[in-house]
Amino acid sequence: MLPGAGPIQPFYFPTTTVLVDDHEEYLDVVPLMLDPMLHLRAFSSPRAALSALGSAGSRPVPGGGWLYRWKDRPSQTQELVALDVDSIHRIVYDPERFSEVSVVVVDYFMPEMDGVNFCKRLNNPLIGKILLTGRAEDSVAIEAFNSGVIDRFIRKSDPLAMNKLEAAIRELQQRYFERAAAFVAETLAMGRFGFLRDPAFRSVFDSVVATFQPIESYVVCNPTGVVMLDAWGIGRFLLVQTDEDLREQYEVAEDRGAPDSVLYALRSGKALPWFWSSGGFYSPQLSNPDANLFPATAVQGSRWYYFSLIDHVEPLQLEHVKSYRTWLREQDGQLDASALRRNL
Repeated sequence: MLPGAGPIQPFYFPTTTVLVDDHEEYLDVVPLMLDPMLHLRAFSSPRAALSALGSAGSRPVPGGGWLYRWKDRPSQTQELVALDVDSIHRIVYDPERFSEVSVVVVDYFMPEMDGVNFCKRLNNPLIGKILLTGRAEDSVAIEAFNSGVIDRFIRKSDPLAMNKLEAAIRELQQRYFERAAAFVAETLAMGRFGFLRDPAFRSVFDSVVATFQPIESYVVCNPTGVVMLDAWGIGRFLLVQTDEDLREQYEVAEDRGAPDSVLYALRSGKALPWFWSSGGFYSPQLSNPDANLFPATAVQGSRWYYFSLIDHVEPLQLEHVKSYRTWLREQDGQLDASALRRNL
């Protein structure tokens, strides 16, 4: 399920945890002791793990390529940057988004290199690092933690090691998105997406999450809102409008001769428009404009927000999206095929 604390992130989806340990028996046992919805990618060689992480393990920013710089600068000391908000929700159409690596779990004592050196050589600062240690390595782990080389360390001999490991993975996965989306989130919050940082709207979001239990979410800019999907790929759209948004909708609809029912809904805030087939605004060509209006609820935070949770998500074409459960089954099939080849 989506993280239940802090500001709403502009994007979030399940990610992969890399497990590095030279004992293959341990690599086989750990996934059986954790939530099966956590995807682990195991390596018995730290060098192979570093190579995989360096080549395809993580992009600098998930779904990157959102920032565009103007060629013509206002001056030598200024630079104009544009944020392509519409591209954020298109991450959902990437069938390999779940292979994004957000956390590594690495054993300390390994023949090729120890776990601390492995973490030092990991060049992606967004990835969380968990070190598995024996009792003898406590001082090394504490020093690595204090110097920022690792984020957590867990003793293998701890009777609660697996519980602590699962909790640490989930915490660092959330932090991964907080770091990756920091600039994007702050930029969005200055405009129409202020609800992402408004505590009053956070409670609305939490109630939706508790009811629907989505595992991934992405902001959408036209209209403003958040598309959410559960583990089976079933989607809902949380449409969010402000007084200014509704006023703009009303003025366009009035100019274009909209029927009284549409104008009343927009003026009163009792329904929200999603005129997806006409560029986002009312058009006289709409045969049944009332079908594009959805019952709204108002909540007051730093401003008034009007929201509606919409099941009708055909305009987002989510039927083309690969669900997390489908992707997990594919990964399990690849592991089974790999194990069969090793045994032949």
